[in-house]
Amino acid sequence: MKNALILTGVWLGILVTAYAIVFWDQGIDRPLPISLLEEQEQLAEPAYVHPDRLFSASIPMGWQLEDAMSPAWMTDPNENIIVWIIASEALEFADALDAAFAQIEIGDDFTMVSSVSLPIGSWSGEDVQATYRSESSDDVVTVMARRPEGWSILLVARGPDGAINALSENLEWIWSELSIPAEELLLL
Repeated sequence: MKNALILTGVWLGILVTAYAIVFWDQGIDRPLPISLLEEQEQLAEPAYVHPDRLFSASIPMGWQLEDAMSPAWMTDPNENIIVWIIASEALEFADALDAAFAQIEIGDDFTMVSSVSLPIGSWSGEDVQATYRSESSDDVVTVMARRPEGWSILLVARGPDGAINALSENLEWIWSELSIPAEELLLL
């Protein structure tokens, strides 16, 4: 009988503690986000608008935008990678890529190591993604491309392989937040 009373007391203590945790403390706090990308959904206006209003782009928090030169480019907070968003009149993927590499002076020592939906022949507008590796350094170039009506847009990111992999979520976010044509700026 004594053991039954002790066990009943222990169970009652567990139930009261669980009740206090859930209702008095309103449960556990929401875990901190692994990435700050969730916070960026509150942006009211794009950080960069193409001069011809072909597209607008937002940048991740902490990144630096340099739009004094054409094309505009951005760097991550540690300045490990550089990202360019380039509009091109070339309609074929290879031509658009060659023009982009020449415009930002990437160099010729990069070879393709992987691709997703790489177009063969005519490019009908779907997203294309390709990765190039330098033969002389640890640099990797990741290219995301899309062909709206009559022109091409490319996101080109260059940096060390580890930095590109670590910041791939940010690159995907920049690409997903790209607005074609450019969004109107909100005047408050």
